[in-house]
Amino acid sequence: MELLHEDLVWCLRTLPGGLFKFLRERGPEIAMAGGYIRSRVCGEEPSDVDLFAPSKEAAEVGAFALAKAKEDVYQTDNAFTVRGYKLPVQFIHRWTYARPEDIIPSFDFTIARAAVWHEGEQWKSVCDDRFYPDLAAKRLVYCSPVRNEDAGGSVLRVLKFYRRGYRIPMDSLGAVMARLVNAVDLRKIQGGLEITEEKQWAEVLSGLLREVDPNIDPTHSAHLPATGEPPESPNGGG
Repeated sequence: MELLHEDLVWCLRTLPGGLFKFLRERGPEIAMAGGYIRSRVCGEEPSDVDLFAPSKEAAEVGAFALAKAKEDVYQTDNAFTVRGYKLPVQFIHRWTYARPEDIIPSFDFTIARAAVWHEGEQWKSVCDDRFYPDLAAKRLVYCSPVRNEDAGGSVLRVLKFYRRGYRIPMDSLGAVMARLVNAVDLRKIQGGLEITEEKQWAEVLSGLLREVDPNIDPTHSAHLPATGEPPESPNGGG
């Protein structure tokens, strides 16, 4: 499926200044996908803009080309983030794609499966068949993507969307939990000893809950133990 023309136009018209021209010049190598599109279509305020490239090198080149100054770019494990615009712009390099259409199957929920890019003389888009109905129903349908991801990332996204009024069907919730539990390697836990106490399991599973979005929690400080000194800010602050 494609985005409705009205939604495509709205997503493009509301882009932070300079990004429309950048995507037009860099397409189809650089494509926009995920949360920004979802937020604009359903009338929410987006928190950032996620861009994807065919390689980490292409993402880095794109980030510095878009940035107003070199110091406006900082790198995390997942992305190059550009500050200085109305919204942070993230060039994701943890996952790279040869074609914009390849981005869609890697997203975990149907409501995030949408992409926009420029090719030839026109803007193009693609979205999951369930993108519109699930977004209208505020329903989280998990897709069990095959990708290199933090096992607990989708669990944290469920919490984020729940706070926004979304609901998740039981089979999708079970699949999200299964991804988390399946990541536990018992051979590496206490020398392979059996874990029998809930507290022990809580510690193990909590260790897998790491924020995927580098703009939200780039150092994972929100998921560190409550004791100890806070980590240094990626922006150089305290």
